[in-house]
Amino acid sequence: MQVSHELIIPEAGFPFKLFLFEGGSGSYRREKHWHRSVEIFAVCRGKLGFYIEDKLCPLSDGEFMIVNSNEVHAIDSPLPNETIVLQIPLKMFEDYFTGEQFIWFSHEPGRRDKYFVELVRELFDTYRARGCGYDMKMKSIFYHLLYLLVKDYRLTEVDVSFVRRNRNLNRLSAITSYMKENYAGDLTLEEVARIFDYSPNYLSRMFRKYAGITFKSYVQSIRLEYAVKDLDSGRYSITETAMRNGFSGSKALARAFRKKYGQLPSDYIKR
Repeated sequence: MQVSHELIIPEAGFPFKLFLFEGGSGSYRREKHWHRSVEIFAVCRGKLGFYIEDKLCPLSDGEFMIVNSNEVHAIDSPLPNETIVLQIPLKMFEDYFTGEQFIWFSHEPGRRDKYFVELVRELFDTYRARGCGYDMKMKSIFYHLLYLLVKDYRLTEVDVSFVRRNRNLNRLSAITSYMKENYAGDLTLEEVARIFDYSPNYLSRMFRKYAGITFKSYVQSIRLEYAVKDLDSGRYSITETAMRNGFSGSKALARAFRKKYGQLPSDYIKR
């Protein structure tokens, strides 16, 4: 089965992404994928079947899972549930790396698990209520969660061979981070390969093997993610959105938008 790479973009104004798991209605399965960000799944109601590198880790009410950067995982959600997902960019932990762009958190239950889940729930409730000063409260809770992660769940001793096995994905993650920072410019396979000292053919094969997607399609997916955010904001026209996000014009954006979302940007705005 193909393992895909998932693109994660933080919430506007926050150093993280927070949402309810899309499989909350049940009858849902998310196939194997990986991403650079660290991901927290906190189950508030119901159950999930969580797979880490093909190992089943069932989750129930009040339990959570830490998914490490570049860790291949899948999720089985046959029944309704309420699960909060918190995605944290890897760079938030750069002062605590135990290797080159590397930090690892334990999956084993810890003594602060109940408190940790309560904080995740409070973070989401604050986000949903959006009362006065909610942004400051959210950041306060978020940084306390980071503190607990590095204090109670981070593994300070990791086998060198384990780090080596993750090296290819680490390298690709560094490349995708660069692409996400420069997506609005003329981002070509040849230029990115030159910057990271690879041949274009090697970089192309790396994307197909580890990201399960072509280089061109990955660039397109980044641009579309940001284009959707611009359209949602209502601040930009379709043409402005296209030019802000690396498309040659509104027609190029429309073609890519229809291919991925099954509708034109104009229809998306109306809905």
